Parts: sequence; C-alpha cells; structure tokens
Amino acid sequence: MLSNSQYLLFFSINLVYVVVCMYGWLLKTFYVPEAYKHIFGELHPARFALANMFMMQVLEFPFIFMIGRPEVLFYINGSSLMFLTAYLVVLIKGYFFLDFYKPLRLVYFLHPVMLVWVVLLLPVLGVLEFTPLYKMIMTIVVLMIALAYILQLDRCRLKLVNQIREIDEDEFSSEEDFPVKIARRMKWMPLIVCVTLIVTFLVNSYYMKMARDIYFIIVNVWFAIYTLNPHRKTKQLPQELKKKEAIEDIASPVKYRLSEKYCKETEQKLVNIIQEKKLYLEEHLTMNDLTEVMHTNKNYLSEVIARSVYQSFYKLVNTMRIEHACEMLRTDPTAKLEQVAIASGFTSGSSFSQVFKRLKDISPKEYINQIHAK
Repeated sequence: MLSNSQYLLFFSINLVYVVVCMYGWLLKTFYVPEAYKHIFGELHPARFALANMFMMQVLEFPFIFMIGRPEVLFYINGSSLMFLTAYLVVLIKGYFFLDFYKPLRLVYFLHPVMLVWVVLLLPVLGVLEFTPLYKMIMTIVVLMIALAYILQLDRCRLKLVNQIREIDEDEFSSEEDFPVKIARRMKWMPLIVCVTLIVTFLVNSYYMKMARDIYFIIVNVWFAIYTLNPHRKTKQLPQELKKKEAIEDIASPVKYRLSEKYCKETEQKLVNIIQEKKLYLEEHLTMNDLTEVMHTNKNYLSEVIARSVYQSFYKLVNTMRIEHACEMLRTDPTAKLEQVAIASGFTSGSSFSQVFKRLKDISPKEYINQIHAK
C-alpha cells in the first residue's frame, strides 16, 4: 500500500507529465511560427505524427485515478513501451524520409500494439484477473512486439545517419565542418528512449515510472521552448534527403545530364588541378571552393564526382590526403603521426586516423609496421 505522501507524489508527477504532453499536442497541431509559415510543411513534414505521439499519453489517465493498483502500473508501462517505440518509427520515417502513414496504413502498422493493448486493459477493467501467469505471458508478448519495432527503428536510424553523412560528404572535405549535427545526435537518442521504456517496464516500480516521467517532462519542456524560439535556425533536411534518394534511384546512365565522355574529361581535369595546386592540403576545403577554382557549374561538378570512382567530394579530397600521408610515412616511418596529419591537410591526428582506417582498412600504425616489415 502507498502512503498518502507517496500517492500525492506519484499523482502530481504523472499529472504534470500528462499536461505537458497535451500542451505538446496542442503546440504541434495548431502552432505555426510566422517566420516559417511559407515553408512550415517542408520544415516539419511529420508534425501531425508527432502531435499524435503526444496524444498517445492519454493512456496515462487510468494511472492518475487508480494509483496503487499493480495491474494499472503494468498496463501503463507496457502500453507506453509498445506505442512509443512504434510511433518513433512512424515519426522518423515521416520526418526524415517523407514516408507518411495514412490512417489505414497506420492502423495496419499498429495493429499488433492495439491488440495487445486491449489485453493489457482487461485486468484494469476487471474482465481478467491479474495473475503471475498473466503477467509473465504479457511481459514476453509486450517485449517481443517492442523489440520488433525497435529493430525497424534501428534500420531507420542507420539509414538516416548514412544518408546525412553522404549529404555532408558532397560539400565538405573535413568532418569538423559538417553542418548537420543531427545525425550524431540521432545516432543513439531513439534507442536510449527505447531502453528507458524497457527498463521501466521490466522494473515496473512507481519510482522508476516517476523517474521516467520526470525525464520525459524535461525533454518535452525543452522541445516546447525550442519550438517557440523565433530565432532558431532551421534546415530543410527532409527535402535534402529526398533529393538524395531520388539521385540514388536513377537506374540508367541515360538519365544523367552529362555525357560519359564529358564526365571522364572533367574528372581528369579536376584531379589534375587538385594535385597540381595541392588543394587537398587545405584543411577546410569545400565544394564551393573547388567550384570557383574549376570555373564550372556546381551541379555539373557534383555529378562528375558522384559518377567517378571517388563517389563524393569528401572521399576525393581525403583519398589524396591519405596518399600524401602515406608518401610521407614511406619517406620517414619514424615521423610523428600528428605532424603527418597536419601536413597532409587534416585538422587533427584523431581525424587522420579515422579517415585512414576508413579508406585503407588498416590503421596508420599498422601501415607503418608493414613498411618496417618490408
């Protein structure tokens, strides 16, 4: 049994959590910043999916009025785990890949969650008895469904990270200059949320649920402040990802704008200019810099690089940087890696080692050992 102070504590925290979520639903459903009104649909393509995810927190209402009943706590934690993991998939697909779930498709996608949710609700309504066997079976079922959605979520996460990196690699030669930091932020954030939900469900204690509610209250308040900030910087990332997908979907070379001959000639000219002027030694070389040197159209140059063996501006420049570094190491295997990195156009020894490993499949130290072995 809970004491009056415990009851009041859990009731208050959960009520605040529900109210904050309802405010989030109102904010995403009705609020449109005046400064971005003309492009708001492109900036926030999945706003209604996010609004619906906030609305899902109405599932918490039974807990507010039935604190102290173990079947209600189990129902809340299980329902939250399933619905939130599923809706994270819907949200990420809708926002980053413009893959929207229309009502019928959404019902089909969520139907396992809905079916199990009904079974979880039955003991709360008094239709089924909340026995240890029931709890064990439903724990397994809920975890299996949640894990199935988490696997989909992880695939989306990896696809997102890779595609955003490809966008950055088309423009910049150094990772320190990559402007889209969201890929790094998104790398683990969805999985951290899912792990939090799983732990809360398995522990199934009032204090654990309270800690989860406080965590989500802080995140939702930050989100509200960020949304209402009129000076925040925005980026039409979903549209850029869609363009990237469209380029990758081109199956035939006939659909390219440039001829094969022109691409080969321009590629050779490009490589010669970069090598002759040693442009790759510039730490913060960008695609715009290269376009100015080449006196050509950026879109044409991007296509030439994309169809070359390098595939991206980032790989083109860093391949030359690595070759320059290898030449330095062959000449002087005792040279310090930090000095070799800076002399080869890298901003630091750590970034040099990462790129070296990525492009050569061995570390700089392993490469030096191979030189000594010869």
